[in-house]
Amino acid sequence: MEVHHYVNIFETKGVEYILVILFLLTFVIFMRHLKRHAPVRRQGPPPPPRLEETIVAPPKDSSGGR
Repeated sequence: MEVHHYVNIFETKGVEYILVILFLLTFVIFMRHLKRHAPVRRQGPPPPPRLEETIVAPPKDSSGGR
């Protein structure tokens, strides 16, 4: 025969808070560990030129455009 126990949710709040705090601490430690062992980025190719530098205006026509 099964026995059902009443669980008061207010009595378990302390355990829930402890679990959340432990999770957050573990997450912070894990992120610091990942950041410490991240590979060093090497300098890559130069960035592409800006759009203003690549646009070339057509030459002005001396006849006035007609």
